[in-house]
Amino acid sequence: MTAEFHIKPQATANTSTSSTELTCRKCKSPLSRIKRSAFAKFFLFGLPFKKYMCYKCSRKTYRWAAK
Repeated sequence: MTAEFHIKPQATANTSTSSTELTCRKCKSPLSRIKRSAFAKFFLFGLPFKKYMCYKCSRKTYRWAAK
């Protein structure tokens, strides 16, 4: 018995341009990439999660990376 999960990315399909920049859900300012912790790297090694931080409200979040 297996389960299938379909997760949609938060950003638009083309993340190479500045117009598709990720924004904070709280204050709507742009997010910056930061390094994941060793805990996250160990347990989420196979999943394409990326960690972002909003420097305006100091909120950190993981987002699903669109490939």
